[in-house]
Amino acid sequence: MVPFLPLTISILAILSLILHSFYVYSRFGVKDVPNERSLHNVITKKSGGMFFIPLFLLSVLFLLFYPQMGERFPLPEDWVQKKDIYLLLAGVFVFSIIGFIDDLYHLSPKLRLFLELTTVAVFLIWISPVVSYFGTVFLPNSIQVVVLTIFLVFAVNLVNFMDGMDWYLVATLFISYFSLVLTAPDFYSIGNSGYSLYGILFLSMFGFIFYNFPRAKLFMGDSGSLALGFFVMALPLFVGKWGTEKSEIWDITYYFYLFPYFWLDGVFTLTKRFFQKKHLFTAHREHLFQRITETKLGKVGSLCIFSLLNLLIVCIHFILKTKGISNQFLFFILSLFATISYGILWLFVPRKNLA
Repeated sequence: MVPFLPLTISILAILSLILHSFYVYSRFGVKDVPNERSLHNVITKKSGGMFFIPLFLLSVLFLLFYPQMGERFPLPEDWVQKKDIYLLLAGVFVFSIIGFIDDLYHLSPKLRLFLELTTVAVFLIWISPVVSYFGTVFLPNSIQVVVLTIFLVFAVNLVNFMDGMDWYLVATLFISYFSLVLTAPDFYSIGNSGYSLYGILFLSMFGFIFYNFPRAKLFMGDSGSLALGFFVMALPLFVGKWGTEKSEIWDITYYFYLFPYFWLDGVFTLTKRFFQKKHLFTAHREHLFQRITETKLGKVGSLCIFSLLNLLIVCIHFILKTKGISNQFLFFILSLFATISYGILWLFVPRKNLA
């Protein structure tokens, strides 16, 4: 057996860096021209997702066809599980294409929403996920498809909003991954499928991560954020489906750990804009991380604050998990802590009319 050596891992990261470097310094590409709602003030390349998403897809497909090369990142060899991964990759690809077209031509919100809902619904019908709701409730498959479709599309677009600041989305998902390991260790810990897919993804994103560090020279655009949002939201649906009798069934509340503070920020901001009768699909600068960026702390300060808060959630999660606290009570404690700390932060950040 030929091991998937660290040298091979380095090659994937270097290839990602080369591809993104070529795009950043080339004359062609999609450019993001700053306006009054932007957090950047110079023309910056976007649609970086059109480089790391194909690299991720091809890498996973390669390891599925040549599993002997994937000792470091093992993937399922069972045909049913392989089929699920193919469907996951197909969904990531479709969302990336929708995002890229939106980057180029600015699709109407209604058309984009229709395409997203259709893609997610078809995906859910094919995979028939096993999901619980607040630990005890299981919905009939037809109702579950409707509920999860609406929920996943909402979450995917929250991830899209999160891409408004350099490194914010990448740092949030990297830190929250460790909470996923605590929640579903049989799926996300080292040597399992969730770990392998996340590892390949972050290696494929290495070039983007390098150029997205403040001050960013490259944004992922909708081609990256929509595809990334679908990936992180759809992947946990395989936890209960692939697991054994002793494995944890994925509960809807576990999604909170993906990006705890942005759930709060996104829901609160959209709710506030709804009651203020503002257009929900219009770009704005009312998110808390955007408001912090406008202070003396800037992008780096905002990034550090939210990264430390997310890291604190992971640490509390780890401590309480080792105490044997039930998952539902654990969710209650962490969501309450996040809500209170978010509210305190919101009160102390200067207010500006940035909408």
